[in-house]
Amino acid sequence: MQSETSKESRLVLSFYGDDFTGSTDAMESLTINGLPTVLFLEVPDQSVLRRFPHIKCVGVAGNSRVMSPEEMKQELPSIFKGLKSLGSEYVHYKVCSTFDSSKTIGNIATVLEIGQEVFDSQVTVPVFVASPDLRRYTVFGNHFAAMGENVYRLDQHPVMSRHPITPMSEADLRVLLQDQGLAGRIELINVVDLEQPMEALKLTFKGKVSEESKAVVFDSSRKEHVDKVGELLALSRYSDEPLFLIGSSGVGHAISAVQQASIVEVSKRPAFKEVDQLLVVSGSCSPVTEQQLQWALTNGFEGIHLSLQEVMDDKNGQAAMQNIVDKASEIVKHGKSVIIYTALGPDDPSIKENQRVFRERGASISESSKILGSYLGEVAKLVIQETGLERLVVAGGDTSSYATRQLGIYALEMVTSISPGAPLSRCHSDDPRLDGLELALKGGQFGSVDYFGKVLTCAPNSVQA
Repeated sequence: MQSETSKESRLVLSFYGDDFTGSTDAMESLTINGLPTVLFLEVPDQSVLRRFPHIKCVGVAGNSRVMSPEEMKQELPSIFKGLKSLGSEYVHYKVCSTFDSSKTIGNIATVLEIGQEVFDSQVTVPVFVASPDLRRYTVFGNHFAAMGENVYRLDQHPVMSRHPITPMSEADLRVLLQDQGLAGRIELINVVDLEQPMEALKLTFKGKVSEESKAVVFDSSRKEHVDKVGELLALSRYSDEPLFLIGSSGVGHAISAVQQASIVEVSKRPAFKEVDQLLVVSGSCSPVTEQQLQWALTNGFEGIHLSLQEVMDDKNGQAAMQNIVDKASEIVKHGKSVIIYTALGPDDPSIKENQRVFRERGASISESSKILGSYLGEVAKLVIQETGLERLVVAGGDTSSYATRQLGIYALEMVTSISPGAPLSRCHSDDPRLDGLELALKGGQFGSVDYFGKVLTCAPNSVQA
């Protein structure tokens, strides 16, 4: 039986995002489908939730994508228990639609096992990574992602196969989970199964899922598949307790397809502001972000390249940071938008130089996201406080997770879609200088070539990268 707290909240879904850009992606997919969502930085209590009586879903933005399995085991159980206590119908561990993970970093098999411990009445965990609206597809268990006009198998994707921390060398999601340590049977509902009439599909699903099944992976290549997966997820609920599942923002689309009783018209979504200038901070080394930065720098934005030496300057650290803030503030005072970036694409020589500096200092390369992201977040906050800028973009999935935590905000609410997976949001903060700040968090692979221009004008996506 659900608690009085859960009855009061009446939530359809609660989720934890393994990074901040993925969390805003999940918030967008739920909100645009009629399930208003607020994204928090910590699991909210009922006193905080009462500030948002209109919402149907709650998200918590995290950074487990860069955690080791040991760190996950320390961090995630309490978060999952907190989400479980909210009494939603589903609890979703949100992963990137390119399944960014490895055995040592962002291990999703570890997450699955933690989930089974917390949601102990549940045997099989659904895994749904496809998101056709983002051009991410799963076919016979193998995952595919688009870039530009082409669609690539995950292990041949120009970005994900070269990811600096979690390069993807396997496309079969079942093999990936087994390689990450998941023991036991993994079932698959494939695209042929999904072409069946719904009643036949339900029988197929029941026949594949048993006490021996640790997980079930769902294919999907189009919206009709997503809708059917939503029905199967509803069928998977074992009791009044939430169903724990793992997947991309496609989960939001699937669940909203079967939640017609909960769908609401989102007529009072916050309106975006009219602004003339934009601050961008970027820790991304994606070729997509490279094209976007190059577009901006040739279309009126002014850039400041941030070196790792400046970030890690033990003697002059504060002075170096203030120098960056002063440069950016001066650009803003002259009426321009400004970009502070650490690299122009995967072939930027500064990347190898940064790796050399990390090795010399005995630091792990995987720590670079935390160091650079936190620094960029602090710089962004100081520039905003200095200049009064009202709109900010953070580029880079891992960068966003650390940078956003430096801003002094406690929640985000979607304002408008800019590009699928990278919406504009309104910040809630106890600091009046940051309350109402408009923020877009953009993963390395998302957005059109002119994405930063679109955020400035709040125009929808146009030119595909």
